[in-house]
Amino acid sequence: MSCLIKNIRKDRSAGIEGLPLQLMIMVVIAGLGTAILLGWMSGMSAPRTIDAVYSNPSELVLSDGDRDGIYTASSISMTITVLDQNGEPVTGATVVLDGCNIVTASGKQVHGTTDASGKVLLSGLSASQTGRSVGFITVTVTKSGMGTDSSLTIPVISE
Repeated sequence: MSCLIKNIRKDRSAGIEGLPLQLMIMVVIAGLGTAILLGWMSGMSAPRTIDAVYSNPSELVLSDGDRDGIYTASSISMTITVLDQNGEPVTGATVVLDGCNIVTASGKQVHGTTDASGKVLLSGLSASQTGRSVGFITVTVTKSGMGTDSSLTIPVISE
């Protein structure tokens, strides 16, 4: 009998139903580790992201009053609204408008920061384009920890 016990102790291939004992131990440890990680991760929530960006007005119309082929509009006011994936307003997001020569009254690039309701009012703007065509203004929204969204383009129509 002592011979049988001695042989089992030295036998590294001993295990349950033909599986080596070391492999069984590794499977148990891996299973416990996976269960702990999944339990920890299930308590985590997804980070907030920018989901929707809206503008009012949804399009701009330019005109050529002096018939020189340059279509313009001035005293433009736009409200940009930024929402997260839950439909909640995004406060403190930076909004930048680019395209169709849109500038502030002082000739600078148009930008602003959203308020507590996720909105920014941009006023006193002017835009222009040469020739009768359709152009676009791209709205880029950035918020630290939430990413960047450039999915909204505002059509600019020359009439």
